Amino acid sequence: MLDERDLVSKVEQLTVTRLRVWVSEGWIRPADTDAKAYSEADLARAALIRDLVDDLGVNEEEVPVILNLIDQIHGLRSELRVLVEAINELSDDSRTQLKERISLRRSKRIG
Repeated sequence: MLDERDLVSKVEQLTVTRLRVWVSEGWIRPADTDAKAYSEADLARAALIRDLVDDLGVNEEEVPVILNLIDQIHGLRSELRVLVEAINELSDDSRTQLKERISLRRSKRIG
């Protein structure tokens, strides 16, 4: 875990004030709000927000929309990983049947 100063020192152009604004906006959620302890994921998110705002010129009204979409993608990737693990536990015959059903559904969507 990182404290507030550690996180600020690791993200270029990030200040304590700026970080606190992002926390108050809900863009970053410290693991422990009382101790203001931040995870490596918070560090990555802070760097992303900085890139969006400073480098890409995204305005502050757009940031939550982008973060929400990124969170959805991460959630879907996690669910997909669980699904793949479950599929890998199936018998060879079951996996073959599943592949055939997927191919059939894809061909129906295309045609």
